[in-house]
Amino acid sequence: MNLTQTTKEILTKIELAEQEGRFNDHLDDIVYPEYYPVDGNYRFDKPWYYRIAYFFINLLIVKPYCFVVNHIWLKTKVVGRENLKGIKGAVVTCNHVNKMDAVALGKALKGHKKHYTVAEFNNMKCRLGTFMRVFGTMPFAENHEGMKNFNHHIEKYLHAGHFVTFFPERSEWWCYEKPRPLQPGAFHYAVKNNVPVIPVFITFKKTNRFDDQGIEKREFIVHVLSPIYPDVKLSLKENKDTMLKKNAEAWEKCYEAFYQRKL
Repeated sequence: MNLTQTTKEILTKIELAEQEGRFNDHLDDIVYPEYYPVDGNYRFDKPWYYRIAYFFINLLIVKPYCFVVNHIWLKTKVVGRENLKGIKGAVVTCNHVNKMDAVALGKALKGHKKHYTVAEFNNMKCRLGTFMRVFGTMPFAENHEGMKNFNHHIEKYLHAGHFVTFFPERSEWWCYEKPRPLQPGAFHYAVKNNVPVIPVFITFKKTNRFDDQGIEKREFIVHVLSPIYPDVKLSLKENKDTMLKKNAEAWEKCYEAFYQRKL
């Protein structure tokens, strides 16, 4: 099954939500699986025996699967990797446009230690959940102690020079071309930890190839844009608001330059 595609029902829901201005709504049906909850004791850093197992799962399963997604399904191209040069520790923001967009993003961030924030229900107790954890997913918590644990590890990873990705549009809209309104969380963590935000915007090329539902397939172009740095002269709130605005403007410029049309 090609998980990069969608259904006509979801595309209709996207059109309706766009008309009604509900740009951050979850439109895919969510089947809540059995998952590992994140509490104060949840191990984001796995014990040594897990790390050994994860190494081989990554080598033999996850990396080959990501290769197929990027080279056969999405045909991912990356532009702007020079904007990552010299950056150690950053919050990455990316538009949320496909169930596999993190895989395309992973190609753009190759060579860096990476984490991808996800909803807690994605921390599944199944084989797919294991593969996602091996890939680098980092689940939010739904309780206070769990969020303290999550926040501690965000700080730890950023200060260790890792990249932590947020999808600040909140919900995934399949191959939606326009940038959507941003939630402030990613920018809070960037300012709080004094690291840059690296805006990433994914655009699409139509292929004239269709799936069995008649939905045209897309090829992905991942644009790594210029980093946005906190301003030490501004307060936390002022910095958050300013960085969010600059991120939105960068995405808008990328959209207009690629598609040659105004937002």
